[in-house]
Amino acid sequence: MKNVIGPYSQKGATLIVVLVMLVLIMLVGTWAIRGSITSLNIATNAQAQALLTQSSDSVFFGMENKTSDKLNFANMRIGDGILAYVLRPENKGKELVFCIRGNTQDNLAGTRLASVIYWEGSTIKNADMGANGFCKAGQTTDFISGRKAVLTQVAIRAAENEDWDGLVEVGDIESSKGIGNQKVILTATSILPNFSTASISDINSCLKGYTSFVDQASNMETVTDCLANKNVPYSTQDMEYTLTQSAS
Repeated sequence: MKNVIGPYSQKGATLIVVLVMLVLIMLVGTWAIRGSITSLNIATNAQAQALLTQSSDSVFFGMENKTSDKLNFANMRIGDGILAYVLRPENKGKELVFCIRGNTQDNLAGTRLASVIYWEGSTIKNADMGANGFCKAGQTTDFISGRKAVLTQVAIRAAENEDWDGLVEVGDIESSKGIGNQKVILTATSILPNFSTASISDINSCLKGYTSFVDQASNMETVTDCLANKNVPYSTQDMEYTLTQSAS
């Protein structure tokens, strides 16, 4: 007796093969899409980190250019100059804070553009000189460029190991000659607010509610700690500058 395969059986087998092929194509397509998304995320993260680093680096270059000019350097050490402020003994542990705004020609021109922040026990003090120096995530003029992608906030303070007994008196350049070398630390923190799910209020609280360094007396969180806890993309870099006092 012969087994006869009818046309309906052949069509059924063909349909099964087609379905199997479709399933395989879908699986391959899914893997390809996942791989593409992963690659895109890696590329985006790398580009974002590069953008943040470049923004912070530009601050250091600007500071180096200012201090390499003798007249600018002298002006920074008198009056409302930023070095004059942070190197006063009474300002030990305090940070001058600046928002690097793209439409401002010289963001480090003087303390009139800055805010000051410091810890008093477990209480943060940030209102002594107003709030102009703190970047605000919801304010378009506070971004570095018109693309409104990066906010960069800078803090400057005297180095913790500074010899406070030998620091220059208020605005007294003449008595500062020959003292020796003084050290300041510049901290640049760049963030991408639009890449975060954190609210504008939370981001602003991080920028104005903490110092950029761990205060030994208070041992509280830093700006970076706050941003990290709220998953805000950031880059924080420190640079220590030795200010050589030259006699004339």
